[in-house]
Amino acid sequence: MKKTISINISGFVFYIEEDGYDKLKTYLSAIQQYFARYEGSQEIIADIEGRISEKFADKLHKEEKQAISLEDVDQLIASMGTVADF
Repeated sequence: MKKTISINISGFVFYIEEDGYDKLKTYLSAIQQYFARYEGSQEIIADIEGRISEKFADKLHKEEKQAISLEDVDQLIASMGTVADF
């Protein structure tokens, strides 16, 4: 049994396992720091969060899951890329 956390991404509520939450939080923080120096950074970040929300919703629906796991977060990062990839 794993502890889950309720999060809101782009207006949608998701349940995410604690270890996945920690990694996602670190990932989003890195993105925010990277884009902070760009004009329109809030819009860029909102677009990225919107895409994350879409991917998570699709994953939960397709796999009939209730919560996002660490593996799901790893797959998300692999598909979207890290800050180093930007």
